Amino acid sequence: MPKNLLGRCLLVGAIMCGVAVVPALAVSAYVAYFMLVPRYSSVIDFDRYNFNLRLDLYLTDDEARDSGRYLSVIAAGTYRTQMLPGWDWSHKVRTSIYRVDDNDIAVLSALGYDYKISLKSAKFEPIGSDRGEQWQYLGAFDFIHPTGLRRRLQFFGAQLAECIPMGTDDPSQWRDKPRAAARRASCPAPDRDGAP
Repeated sequence: MPKNLLGRCLLVGAIMCGVAVVPALAVSAYVAYFMLVPRYSSVIDFDRYNFNLRLDLYLTDDEARDSGRYLSVIAAGTYRTQMLPGWDWSHKVRTSIYRVDDNDIAVLSALGYDYKISLKSAKFEPIGSDRGEQWQYLGAFDFIHPTGLRRRLQFFGAQLAECIPMGTDDPSQWRDKPRAAARRASCPAPDRDGAP
């Protein structure tokens, strides 16, 4: 009789653990999927300049603390990821890339969150007083909306018109920022087939 009782107790214990563990695992998997797997991602290799960039867009529930935009740079044996501040990447995703010189690139993001990145150390710094007039425009990350398919994030070369979305119609908000002539309230999307 004690063996039968022990078997029943183990069975009841296993059922109780299963009832508690399975929903907890399901909730954990759901949260991990939305917090750890980017919703959109795109990588571009600049072989000519010996670096590559990856832009990842994550879903977030608090854009004031975490914009969900993460840019990673790999160059000269270094790797670094930086959150780009901002909000509403779903509608203002365009992120423009510029070559400043042999050692630095600039990333001009939506709403004026602009960074200079050292390719030797992969260090991100806010751009100071440089107006960017001598920079070489390399292209931009933006959404493409193929006919009949889900939109996707893609890098477009310099054929895509230079445009930096600021989210406001007031030019005084970007007059002192780098590449002020390329800033607009919003930017047109590339066409449905991916042509810039």
